[in-house]
Amino acid sequence: MTVRWERFAGSTDSFAVRLAFMPDPDGGAGADPADAASWGSVQFWVDGQNLCTHVDQGEILQSAHWYLLPVLEWFAENWDPLLHEEPLPNDNVGENAAEGLAATRDAPALEGEAETVSWEEEWYEWRSRHALRTARNGGLLPNIVIRRLRDLVEISWNDEPLAGTPAGFRFSATHGTALLSPDQVAQPLHEVITAAATYLKNVAPDEERFARLCTLVDKIADRGEKQARIEWLAGLRKTPDITERLTRAAGKRRTSNRWSEVVTALRNVDGAAARGLLTVDSSPLVITGSCHAALMFSSVSPTITENDVRTIATALVERYSPDPVDLDFDGLGEPTPLDPAVRPWEQGYELAEAIHLELDLDLSKGWVDIATAMERLGISLTTFRLDDTSIRACCIIGRHYQPTIIQNEKSPFYRSNNAQRFNMAHELCHLLFDQSAARKLAIASGPWAPKALERRANAFAAMFLMPPKAVQEAIADSPNHLYGIAEISAIAKKLHVSEKSLIQHLHNMTRMSESERDDLLRLAKE
Repeated sequence: MTVRWERFAGSTDSFAVRLAFMPDPDGGAGADPADAASWGSVQFWVDGQNLCTHVDQGEILQSAHWYLLPVLEWFAENWDPLLHEEPLPNDNVGENAAEGLAATRDAPALEGEAETVSWEEEWYEWRSRHALRTARNGGLLPNIVIRRLRDLVEISWNDEPLAGTPAGFRFSATHGTALLSPDQVAQPLHEVITAAATYLKNVAPDEERFARLCTLVDKIADRGEKQARIEWLAGLRKTPDITERLTRAAGKRRTSNRWSEVVTALRNVDGAAARGLLTVDSSPLVITGSCHAALMFSSVSPTITENDVRTIATALVERYSPDPVDLDFDGLGEPTPLDPAVRPWEQGYELAEAIHLELDLDLSKGWVDIATAMERLGISLTTFRLDDTSIRACCIIGRHYQPTIIQNEKSPFYRSNNAQRFNMAHELCHLLFDQSAARKLAIASGPWAPKALERRANAFAAMFLMPPKAVQEAIADSPNHLYGIAEISAIAKKLHVSEKSLIQHLHNMTRMSESERDDLLRLAKE
């Protein structure tokens, strides 16, 4: 087929886009003239894979073909949330956004009518901002979902069936996840949609949709968008009432209102510190490095109370230092991105074992003295009281922060010494390995923190508190390693951990079967 215009940008090893315009094979019949002029092909390359490769009637095709104007309009209209919004709709589930959308499609069965409508609208609105297929306008496009994940951009995809797909049609890339720097995605994507918009406008200067597309694309590089992008990064949105949701009257105002509460709270405590907490690294196209305040609040519940906003803001400000802080940690730890090819718990175990070797901790007591380890690493420990009991702890680190772990006294995970020890080990993983490339970290461990990071940190905590040598010594008195709940309780006391943590850890270490684990968990204490 004749190619009228084509543009490629990016690197196929990380992220790239190829887009071409061709004559409409139907000659514009049944299509809007603007759409007809945009018939063409598109490829999206992620981590060396062309996600648009597909099989159709036994033939392997490298590009998706359709009217591309709706796709270009979608990227331009949703640019800021696409590259800056992290929290998933309604519930933070799944290893990536594609999985999370699939898992939250339907509201819980026991929800009332108003709650179901609210759930469905929230899901639909989030999907419309992040899922490529919402721009397909009848075409066959891969199920690609793009969102922010801390200081990276997550691109995830799966082979979810698409209504109307003809028999024998399937995309070759079945499922996957990639974590890329914001610039790796923003630069090539902006280059292609800018060039495509300019081409279309030159083809038909009087076409209103082409002129509007050019206006939207030009706005992307407007530095005035920076504040809106920070608001999307913070992820704080009030849950609208049913009237707002049905009339779609909430939108951007929700985000702005909640973020303004954070900014006001920070400035009310200390204006000078607030400026440091709100500073971001950015390019004209995208915020590349989040500020500490946005990093922290993006990991808390979207329904956080005003009191918790003030409490967390005060904690951030009180730990801010105008002078740079040494973050050496005795040479331990460095930013370690999640590896989509490795299960988070396996990576957490490996990191914990490596840190044990580096620290050479004294295990003569039979258990890990994590408080002493924290003191040795120069990590400050403190507490606060949040209304949101689902947040168990927060941690902060940066060039202007003493590394700090703050536990929530109202969390169920603070009610015992064992739970507090697990919290410390969990947050230690974040401090050592979850810093951004700019050595910046602020995260609240709870249901809205990134799932994979939390699972890795939980696994790290289990292995850090229960290294193989300590476990072996603790179970030495158990005959034939046959565990009942009494034996589990005795071993847990020796290791200063909870029974449930021990049971799960023993299962992961292949020291008990899945059925044994499940039976014991039903009897175990936290």
